[in-house]
Amino acid sequence: MDAALRAALDRLATRDSVVVGVDFDGTLAPLGDRPMEVRPVAGALEVLDALADLPGVTVAVVSGRDLSSLLQLTRASHPLVLIGSHGAESSIADAEHSLSDDDTSRLRALVDDLSELVDRHPEARLEHKPSAVVLHTRGMPGDAARAVTTDGEQIAAEHDGVRTTPGKNVLEMSVTEAGKGASLLELADELGATAILYAGDDVTDERAFAELRSTDVTIKVGEGETRAQHRVAGEHDVVELLEHLLRQRADQ
Repeated sequence: MDAALRAALDRLATRDSVVVGVDFDGTLAPLGDRPMEVRPVAGALEVLDALADLPGVTVAVVSGRDLSSLLQLTRASHPLVLIGSHGAESSIADAEHSLSDDDTSRLRALVDDLSELVDRHPEARLEHKPSAVVLHTRGMPGDAARAVTTDGEQIAAEHDGVRTTPGKNVLEMSVTEAGKGASLLELADELGATAILYAGDDVTDERAFAELRSTDVTIKVGEGETRAQHRVAGEHDVVELLEHLLRQRADQ
């Protein structure tokens, strides 16, 4: 951890009320070809639980995964806020987003067309969410994956009101405007939190970095261009920075 990130965490630890947000895949857990078999790295859930037990700290796992999968992967019994489907689902009941009849019809038609694409490319697969469908190409040869993704983008473009979000070997197509950054800001506003920490590794996390405030702490996990203020190399570094924040906050 570099000195600038350490100093930012030390300042964050002094705030009266903070939200600590982290992505799941590529941030708490390594990416894998079998999504439900990945597990958070050692110490990740433990440090999140410990932070959530401190006064004035709310911990949120913010993921593109649907809420039911996120509950399984992070243990349903701990005191974390879980935000799934890029903000379209939440473990906080009154934050749920329901689909209109038009959105439901639009999603059904999109899935029908994408199913025909996957029938032609059985190495690809679809993941279904309450307000979105995700085209997965992980494990496919590079050229084939790019071709399938291009076809998926074309299909999405043929449906009005569909928002596409590319990621690492995935293309998410949503019929709502939910987002990670907006969900974190909404949560902070509801709690009266004066600062947010958010760490993530993917395209949707870059959107969150751009939406959060200059007074918040944003952390890119891994390589690549970023709008985040800080960067760490991988999941174990995320655990390290959270452990540092825990120590500093517990001393306040």
